[in-house]
Amino acid sequence: TTLLADWRRQFGADMPALIVQLANFGDLADQPVESGWARVRDAQRRVAEADPRAGLVVTIDIGDRLDIHPPNKQEVGRRAARTALHLLHDADGTAWGARPRSARASGERIVIRLADIEGGLRAMSTDQPGGFETCTASGCAFAPARLVADRIILSPAESGETVTHIRYCWADAPLCPLYDHAGLPVGPFELAVSSD
Repeated sequence: TTLLADWRRQFGADMPALIVQLANFGDLADQPVESGWARVRDAQRRVAEADPRAGLVVTIDIGDRLDIHPPNKQEVGRRAARTALHLLHDADGTAWGARPRSARASGERIVIRLADIEGGLRAMSTDQPGGFETCTASGCAFAPARLVADRIILSPAESGETVTHIRYCWADAPLCPLYDHAGLPVGPFELAVSSD
């Protein structure tokens, strides 16, 4: 936010900006982890969502976990162009794919709502979306999820603790199976859980 404000002070208050989210890089995680890279990705998402003159380019699925410089520049460019066309020319379709809107506790389940979905959601190479975590005061745990239209339904394990927030693809190099029908991945995110 501060960087964009400084650039706009120097180059014009209405200057548009594209934020290319950090790509996947590093070791695969088989348990929930605290990830500085995931925290930065979520900050990038939040800045883009709060700024009407900024757009996000999600690259979580096109990095190289062994190379910090992702080799697939053509796809980065294609997604950046899509975001720019939407930001500058109000092009059809979504700017950068499905975005999280809310996470609400409903009985034993947590319902996550997404918006800006082009043509519906699908889980690639699986019948259930993975990569979701439920988090309590004691820590985070992977949670089974199922896809119902524009919603994700999580079934957290019984722990006796209140789930305070959920995370999706929260690691340095996560495997993120959720896409829309335009081929855009649902980017990593963290959301606070509200109650009915």
